[in-house]
Amino acid sequence: MSRPVFKVLVVGPRNVGKSSLVARHLHDTFEENYVATIGVDMKATTIELPDGTVILSVVDLGGQQSFASLRLSFYQGAHHIILVYDTNDRETFDAIPKWFDGITKGFCFSGGRQLRGSLVANKIDLGEPHAVAEEEGRLLADTISFHFFRTSAKTGENVNEVFVHAASDARESMKVFSAE
Repeated sequence: MSRPVFKVLVVGPRNVGKSSLVARHLHDTFEENYVATIGVDMKATTIELPDGTVILSVVDLGGQQSFASLRLSFYQGAHHIILVYDTNDRETFDAIPKWFDGITKGFCFSGGRQLRGSLVANKIDLGEPHAVAEEEGRLLADTISFHFFRTSAKTGENVNEVFVHAASDARESMKVFSAE
């Protein structure tokens, strides 16, 4: 029996923990030492959903500005976007609308299909007060019609939930899209 494969992009400014979220989900590991993603890193994961198993092709895109043109080539065909900011770094949150605009400009939508995704406030383990309040994150997520998550790649809090949601949302979007 074939399993559907959905492309999920993990994007956002540099140093927000995108690769750490992926590593925590895939391998249940966390590296204290930061190593920047050079360009792109691609992985696959299997997610069990109530209505069957799906495979996520997870594309972790480097956040450095020098990779902007490379990122554009990976946007097409994505089923779900995981847009990440560091809840302790205001600049990364303030950059999210620009990232969202760049992503939406990089997509070619057909048949009424809409961009679906999750806005992730990462590094919640670093304590209060955060530079970005949870309410601000939720408001921005509502504004761009994304689901909101607060995560810690370090502790694993809510990390798997992000990827399960991405799988479920991608599957649901394809049901809606194919029904039209």
